[in-house]
Amino acid sequence: MFGDDVTIDATVLGDGDPDLAVVGGVHGDEPSGLRAIRHVLDTEPDLERPVKFVVANPPAAVAHRRYLDADMNRVFPGDPDAGERERRLAAQLGEAVDGSLALSMHATHSSAEPLAFVSGDHPAAQAAAARLPLEHVVNHDPAVDGAFTSCERVVSVEVGRQLTEDATQNATKLVRAFLRLTDALPDDPKTGSPAFYTMRDAVEKPAGEDDVGLLVDNFERVDAGTAYAATPDEEYVADDPFYPVLMSETGYEDIFGYRGERVADSLAAAREAWGTPPEGG
Repeated sequence: MFGDDVTIDATVLGDGDPDLAVVGGVHGDEPSGLRAIRHVLDTEPDLERPVKFVVANPPAAVAHRRYLDADMNRVFPGDPDAGERERRLAAQLGEAVDGSLALSMHATHSSAEPLAFVSGDHPAAQAAAARLPLEHVVNHDPAVDGAFTSCERVVSVEVGRQLTEDATQNATKLVRAFLRLTDALPDDPKTGSPAFYTMRDAVEKPAGEDDVGLLVDNFERVDAGTAYAATPDEEYVADDPFYPVLMSETGYEDIFGYRGERVADSLAAAREAWGTPPEGG
């Protein structure tokens, strides 16, 4: 089961060659996306366009581990000949969704509310993320290398808190919203009006401190001079203003999460701030 011969698991629903994809299980310990895919497949919807549903990292999902050899969401575009399984799976996944608009689902320790991540280089993914029913869209290019969103036309969503039923319900709703806004399902989609951010850099945890607590909420502005975390003996104060992104006490081993900058309230203004190339350019 955990040998070298690993492959993604892809199922096509509907007739024809799909140019839409729904992906879960990039991280094997985030089952909400897989459960949402299973629910949609079990209901056998009458799709008006074919869609490819993909389990990205089956062995990690079976083991209920984030990854087996390497974090799959840090190694794109992957390498089909690599020794690390996730690098081979990343190459397979990139090939499987090439040319497709893809929704990739994750879960987090930091937020119960869904949010989306995109690359500043890919306008089609940005356009899709801007229409999903959520409040925040983040370009994480400056802070993260090798993410699935580095592949063209991929939207990554954090659907809620890891291992909660709410995350599974959110994931299922977002899959259906994605399929409606791409005309794969009938009926008008429920859309959002998000704010747009750039993720800048990591917020380090104090080394050797176990009893440390966060004092701020994600996407709530932290002013310069404000304490954002504290131990019983010390407060940690922001040198410059920032918006917390993916910050939690337990989500990462060495960092709380990331500093973000709110750049716009509209997609057009966000693209200008990100330097996004024109669609089709």
